[in-house]
Amino acid sequence: MGHGNTVCLSSSLLRHWTAFIWAALALFSQVWCFNLDTTHTLHKLGDRGTFFGFSVALHQQLTPEPQSWILVGAPQAAGRGMLRGSRPGALFKCPITPEEYDCERVNIDGDVSWDKENKDNQWLGVTVKSQGIGGKVVTCAHLYELRQRVGQPSETRDPIGRCYVLSEDLTERDELDGGEWKFCEGRSQGHEQFGFCQQGLSASFTPDNNFILFGAPGTYNWKGNMRVQLLNQTLLDLGLYDDGPYEVADQKELNAQLIPVPSHSYLGLLFMASPFEDGLLYKTLEPPKRPAPFEDVAHNSYLGFSVDSAMGLMSLGELTFVAGAPRANHTGAVVLLKKDNVHRLVPQHIFWGEELASSFGYSVATTDLNKDGWTDLIVGAPNFFDRKAEIGGAVYVYLNPFGHWDDQARPIRLNGTYDSMFGMTVCNVGDLDQDGYGDIAVGAPFDGNGKVFIYRGSDAGIETKPAQVLDGRDFDVGCFGYSISGGFDIDDNHYPDVAVGSLNDSVVLFRSQPVIHVIRDISIDPSYIDLEQHNCKESEGVLFEADTERRKLGLPHRVNFLGRSSLEPEYTQTEEVELHRQRHPVCTTAIFQLHENIGDKLRPITLTITHTIKPVPPRRHSAKKLERLPPVLSISPSNTLNLEVNFLREGCGLDKICQSNLQLKYQFGTRPLHSDLFTPLPRDEDGMQVFSLSDHQLVVLEITVTNKPSDPHQPEDDGDDAHAAQLLISLPNTLSYSGSRVPATVSNQNGSQVECDLGNPVKRDTKVTNSLHTSNITLDTTELTADLLMTTLSEQPDLVPITATAKVVIELPLSVSGLARPHQLFFSGSVRGESAMTTLEDIGSPVDFQFVVSNPGKALQPFGTAFLNIMWPYELTNMKWLLYPANLTFEGHSGQHCYPSGALNPLKLRSSSLAELLPTADQKTNGSHTRYWPVLEDCLLGSARCVLFQCALHSFTGQAVLKIHARLWNSSFIEEYPTVSALELVVRANITVKSSIKHLVLRDAAAQIPVMIYPESGLADQYWIPWWIILIAVLAGILLLTILVCILWKCGFFRRAPYKDKLPQYHAVKIPRQDRPQFQTEKSGSVHKKEWATHWSDGTL
Repeated sequence: MGHGNTVCLSSSLLRHWTAFIWAALALFSQVWCFNLDTTHTLHKLGDRGTFFGFSVALHQQLTPEPQSWILVGAPQAAGRGMLRGSRPGALFKCPITPEEYDCERVNIDGDVSWDKENKDNQWLGVTVKSQGIGGKVVTCAHLYELRQRVGQPSETRDPIGRCYVLSEDLTERDELDGGEWKFCEGRSQGHEQFGFCQQGLSASFTPDNNFILFGAPGTYNWKGNMRVQLLNQTLLDLGLYDDGPYEVADQKELNAQLIPVPSHSYLGLLFMASPFEDGLLYKTLEPPKRPAPFEDVAHNSYLGFSVDSAMGLMSLGELTFVAGAPRANHTGAVVLLKKDNVHRLVPQHIFWGEELASSFGYSVATTDLNKDGWTDLIVGAPNFFDRKAEIGGAVYVYLNPFGHWDDQARPIRLNGTYDSMFGMTVCNVGDLDQDGYGDIAVGAPFDGNGKVFIYRGSDAGIETKPAQVLDGRDFDVGCFGYSISGGFDIDDNHYPDVAVGSLNDSVVLFRSQPVIHVIRDISIDPSYIDLEQHNCKESEGVLFEADTERRKLGLPHRVNFLGRSSLEPEYTQTEEVELHRQRHPVCTTAIFQLHENIGDKLRPITLTITHTIKPVPPRRHSAKKLERLPPVLSISPSNTLNLEVNFLREGCGLDKICQSNLQLKYQFGTRPLHSDLFTPLPRDEDGMQVFSLSDHQLVVLEITVTNKPSDPHQPEDDGDDAHAAQLLISLPNTLSYSGSRVPATVSNQNGSQVECDLGNPVKRDTKVTNSLHTSNITLDTTELTADLLMTTLSEQPDLVPITATAKVVIELPLSVSGLARPHQLFFSGSVRGESAMTTLEDIGSPVDFQFVVSNPGKALQPFGTAFLNIMWPYELTNMKWLLYPANLTFEGHSGQHCYPSGALNPLKLRSSSLAELLPTADQKTNGSHTRYWPVLEDCLLGSARCVLFQCALHSFTGQAVLKIHARLWNSSFIEEYPTVSALELVVRANITVKSSIKHLVLRDAAAQIPVMIYPESGLADQYWIPWWIILIAVLAGILLLTILVCILWKCGFFRRAPYKDKLPQYHAVKIPRQDRPQFQTEKSGSVHKKEWATHWSDGTL
């Protein structure tokens, strides 16, 4: 039984829109690798210590009556009759029953001739193979010994091995049956020939059942050999006797040189430790890394340790034989061979192992994994080791390159766990899922209690993740997976089964469960939901679930099924259908109804249709009869199917794809408490809006959203209706949402998240304006931020978050102003030094400066402490007095002090009267002076030196007046500016606030008070120089310069010397060679050159 679906939707006109879903299910019997049943396994047990399960084979006989068997080898089983007291081994047949101890011993090998042979420890049952349904069976004893000269000193024992071939009913019925399959008998003995043949360590049948294969790894100094011999009685009856037997070394010539692996197969590397103090370790030379093809390529060969055969390995119509040599070249090798003539097998290709001592070729198997018609090769290397990756054993999967094998083939490597001996057994277990891909089983007998890994074939070759893992711990079996057999249907349910042997004297049979493969045919009518059409009528339905994806996202579902049971949620409906036979569809119907006023009208309604198998209640069954296994659902395709029902989309253009173009603009502003008048905030020099906390108004964020085509000339590109358009606003923790002018606006509990519905849909060429106001703005708030994100179900990928930002300042209503009385001063008189000053009147003209500080707001205490700063120009740059401060007084704000107090009247001068009379503002000025641009005395320009008077204003409100009485230092102006027409003296004042608040702003917190200073009339005349004095001085200078030039000219200073007087004169005379002293030889007859002289050549001979 199973659930599945075919969907068909129909409609009629009623109040609600409904969908009718029809489900058609068709059942196909298929099996997947996950379907080996681990609950109803069959256990077969043997005598302890007999190695019962060392080899296993599934077998089916047809005559004299159909019967299935599990054939089990027990190579250490005790003998009977004449063999009592020895351990020759045995072959057991186990029926397919739940009984554990009902295995029977096959009656073979009951006699012995002790003077010719020895069967003790011959390991009968080391190999068991079945030819198939109604085919023959072979079992071998690879340590069977031939004895010669028994009891004599020259007695010899040759473990040549032998095999028994039995008919399908496990008896000897024809002349091919029996134990005379020992091809090494009668040949030259000794280990260099056939004395240690060990035939039967591996055996197999060809796929066409015409030949039997024997591996003999001990021949020719353990090079190994493989024999292929005719087994088909029909061919013998037809007189076809020239078809074999075949051997790698040629059955006639027996030439060991023809074997493509070396002798001395177990020689390995010889290590020798030095007896001297050097402690060196010596070893023989290692073999070449990659020998030449088909030559002596490696040591430790054991060719024939594993054998197999297949069609389609080298060519599609040719039979190829496979022989493993796990010690070849110390890494292992696998050789592909074919029949060359009547008696010889010739190598076609050799696969080499990649790691030293990995035992590559310990086991081999063949099957078509990727369903390409070519047989693939599987090779086990149980001793592969990688310490870093903790790999213990490997299996190499060679996908057939259409018969064109080469050394560049890159296999797929399956890895086992540390010390697991993964790959000791590889087995073709048939097409377990019957999908056309071959499947394999890999044994790892030392992975814990032992494990068997099932791998599925696929288009890629093989799925590297095992489909199922059988663990011996679950069945209380040790060394589980030492032997595996599969590919036969033992319980007649049409699915191959798998038998697993162990070294724990037990065998477990795993039966395959049938797999229900539900094929679902789905149709929807109508294809779109038209919200303008209403159709609703009652009907029945199946197993369906609606709006699955929305509910996974926490969104509400939009439909309810009308035919559901009262115990089910409204978005699900479950029905039960019965599939009576394969390929017979069953239909069922489900109806769902849309909710009213749904918001999501664009995204389709997702229907999830799931089918499961109704559990079958357990039945009582006989102990001798197997319980029929329940089916399982296939894992591919999934038992869950999703389909969509779309809405009919309007306003989305001809392509029915809604491509909106939502654009957002924002601005901060203020609004009075009881008014809708919106005033945008001013902007600073950087263009950022600024909000002042002194404004007692609401802060409003106005957002404008438009949906218009980006290009008016191509309106079809975008600007379609924006469905379910929303504006998501995220406010920081310092702000919270307090209200909005848009009714469809909701917020969370603390007001930090706001959702505004813009419209569903927002039509083309629509403009939507939203405004919201915030609260909780405190003194610590430095900026207003809001993350704005528009969302819509229409397609618009460029919707990204936008952060709206405005600066927050605290504007203190402090202001300062000032004036000077009088604002014009005059200087005159004579220069007097500082020591000559005895009273303030001696200094110069008096002047009063008045500074008024206003604070119409609250006290400044919450914000900090305000300071009135006066930049007082008291000296010129040459450190002469400029404006002498006499005293300072506060009016209207008692208890305040200014610093530094020592800068007031530093000379401690006293006044001649108790109240100094200041000149009036209408004091006469000298109108005879020409007005020029005045000289500016200002501390900021560096033309005067200032002292900073700083006055603290604690808890200040209202007004405070600071007055400073000063004197103009008359002597400094007479000395420095006797001729200027006017000077301007600037006194600056400002207000600063010392506070931890960083965003305080003072608008009118600075002032400057200028004072104009003029010299008295007639002062400039005292320093006037007559013109004739200047003229006489100029003429005297010219006369002095003329006299100086004449004197220099008279002395020859301006005279130039001729060219010939500037260069020295040289005269040269040529002396003949014979007259030169160095060439005169009268005295000595030879020329002696001085040691320090340099040789010169004049070019003459």
